[in-house]
Amino acid sequence: MQCKVCNAFIPEGYMYCPVCGEEIIIVSDFEIKLEDNIDVASLVQTAEIPDVEDAKKKTRPIRVEEQNEKKQNVKEPKKKKKGVNTKWLVLFSVCAAVFVAGCIFASVAISRYFSYDYQYDKAERLYDSGDFKEAIKTCKHLITLGNDEKGKILLADSYIADHNYDAAIAVLYSALDDYPNDMTLYDRIVDCYKSESNSDGIHELINNSKDSTLALRYSDYVSISPTFSLESGTYIEPDPIKLSAPGEGKIFYTVDGSEPTEESLSYMGPIPLETGKTVISAIYINEKGIVSDVVTNTYEVELDVPDPPELLVESGNLSKPELIGVTAPENLRVYYTTDGSVPTTSSNEYDSPFLMPIGKSTFTFICVSENGLVSEPVAGTYNLNMNVAIAKDMAEYAISYQLMSTGEMVLGKTYRAEYGYADSSRIYYVINEYNGTKATGRMFAVDILSGELFRFNKEDKKCTRF
Repeated sequence: MQCKVCNAFIPEGYMYCPVCGEEIIIVSDFEIKLEDNIDVASLVQTAEIPDVEDAKKKTRPIRVEEQNEKKQNVKEPKKKKKGVNTKWLVLFSVCAAVFVAGCIFASVAISRYFSYDYQYDKAERLYDSGDFKEAIKTCKHLITLGNDEKGKILLADSYIADHNYDAAIAVLYSALDDYPNDMTLYDRIVDCYKSESNSDGIHELINNSKDSTLALRYSDYVSISPTFSLESGTYIEPDPIKLSAPGEGKIFYTVDGSEPTEESLSYMGPIPLETGKTVISAIYINEKGIVSDVVTNTYEVELDVPDPPELLVESGNLSKPELIGVTAPENLRVYYTTDGSVPTTSSNEYDSPFLMPIGKSTFTFICVSENGLVSEPVAGTYNLNMNVAIAKDMAEYAISYQLMSTGEMVLGKTYRAEYGYADSSRIYYVINEYNGTKATGRMFAVDILSGELFRFNKEDKKCTRF
């Protein structure tokens, strides 16, 4: 038999390969028959047959008793005995003692660090000794342990002693949030403001407190805003505005809405109001230089502004011409423009209705009172498109031809149909005569349906035949 692993020859009866120790697997009868056909001589040439007894020795399993005997025969090395070192024992004892002492000390220190009473006493001792900066540090830590009024006051007093008034004021205001009725807090804040010569701060403190007792306590630092003789509002020709305030101080004011100061106008008497909007702001500065809050009133003055004129013809598209104009009270003057702009007193003055231009046009009017007050503008926009039988250029040529036939010189003159006009029975083109670019003042009319020619009088709006 041949080993399947190392190809060595295995003698009959062996259960393991004598060379590699591989277990022999018994194959089927078919396998055995094949094995009988193997050329044994060739196998002998390729593998040396080992000694059977040596193979048995090599493959024999070792018994448990033999393994135990081998273990018993192995001798353990002997350990050396060490003697106790006294020096190291003493050092260890000292270190342990120091460690215990340190723990006790640290425990006491931590207990004191987190003790409110101990820290308060410490801060108080530092304050009494004059070491205000250290007292401030300790107080800050103290407040983290117990955020009460006593600790805040001690911190504020330390800041005050260190001349840090802004920090002291901030701490005291914080205490006021929790203890708003403690007057000693107000006293300390006022002392800080006095040290900074900040009268405005005292005034603001009193005003914000809304406490009448506090106002009486520091009445010298109270400055009351001025009062106005007339409330804000809209008026027609109102009386001048009077300002007043108690005490012997001064009133300063502005009339443009800006905030008044000591550099502003000093009130010496009633303030007259002009037409339109006026914003008056005023302050009062008392004898101690305390500035009051700013008070502001706004006045709208209307001096009987006239109503706008009324249009004779409403805006729109028209096929029949009408006279353009307005109606207004006799005591008002009316001004107008024809380019869409808002008229002023420098514009043309209206006196009578106008002819309606052919095509699109816009007329804008205003009324002006005797004292110069101007109304809102009113505008009329028109689009005149007449239904004609005679074209406009034919009408213009007819007038030119008619004048030549009567012997007039029309060379250099032009005739333009610019307006429409209607009487009770006819509708006309109204034609202007121009000498170059300047109108001569003569006007003519042509019936838009029949083509009849007329002279036209602009003043009384009448047509007469040639």
